[in-house]
Amino acid sequence: MCSAEIVSDKETVAVLGGDNVYVVTDTNVKRLYPFVFGGVRHFAIKAGEASKNLDTVGEIIMDMVDKGCNRKTTVIAVGGGVVGDAAGFAASCFMRGVDWINVPTTLLSMVDSSIGGKTGVDVKGYKNIAGSFHLPKRVLVCMDWLDTLDDREWLCGCGEMIKHALLSADIYEDTRDNLQDLIDGDPEVTERLIEKSIRYKESVVNADFKESGLRKRLNVGHTVGHAVEKLDGFALSHGEYVALGIIAEMTMLKERVPEKFYNEAIKMAKSVCNHSFPRISAKEIAAVARADKKNTDERIVIMLPTGGGEVEEIPLSPEEFTERLEKCLSNL
Repeated sequence: MCSAEIVSDKETVAVLGGDNVYVVTDTNVKRLYPFVFGGVRHFAIKAGEASKNLDTVGEIIMDMVDKGCNRKTTVIAVGGGVVGDAAGFAASCFMRGVDWINVPTTLLSMVDSSIGGKTGVDVKGYKNIAGSFHLPKRVLVCMDWLDTLDDREWLCGCGEMIKHALLSADIYEDTRDNLQDLIDGDPEVTERLIEKSIRYKESVVNADFKESGLRKRLNVGHTVGHAVEKLDGFALSHGEYVALGIIAEMTMLKERVPEKFYNEAIKMAKSVCNHSFPRISAKEIAAVARADKKNTDERIVIMLPTGGGEVEEIPLSPEEFTERLEKCLSNL
């Protein structure tokens, strides 16, 4: 398995200047860091979730062909989750698979999508429905990239960090006690919590690479979150939808969660997403959630954190899912 390396900017630039590499980035990163890509074979996709599709993967692969890439070429993804997912998927397909290196540039990608070897793209709005497991050769985490993140992108990453906090007693206490410092970007607190999030996800992935058991817990907030993300046209960031999903799913199953933990968890989720729940009906959300790849036996699966790092897997019939969500929508 691949373990993320905390590196300096000089180490990162040295890797990008290696032999027979091909870099995929996006238009935002290229605009902010043009000097990184000088003299390097590269391709910049349009920034944003709309680029996370099969057409983009095809464009990357054809550009690799045009620029003389071969089976010994190493693809390097420099960007957020969209870049990492699309470039990693292209690397898994090009000439039946070449090595790749992930260089996450956003908080969200550092603590989440860059870890675990999942690559993939959206099809007709369904998140990550086409993809593969293709571990990167290296994951290089350089905190300097975070200096150019705007407040919203920062909170987006915090959304996934809150999720990890709900899954680990140690991270939970540290995050709860230093929540405002995390939101404000205090360097000492954020670097500590970022590394804790990274190492936690690595531990889960190493124990269950193909998501047959333990790794399912990383889907907390994602059943409702992914469905709403699609139905809302990706108007918010992924981390914000995860936070909304956490609030909705824990409220749907509130009777199963200790009151103190519930109140603290909801407060944490709301602190990184101050948006109201989109005006989407429970029936619409259930219809999309039914198609989620996490489901089994025609049931909609919710991964419910219950405190102390414990998570309960709860399969609901579409009817019960709809009924429970409908009852709490007005309070979300």
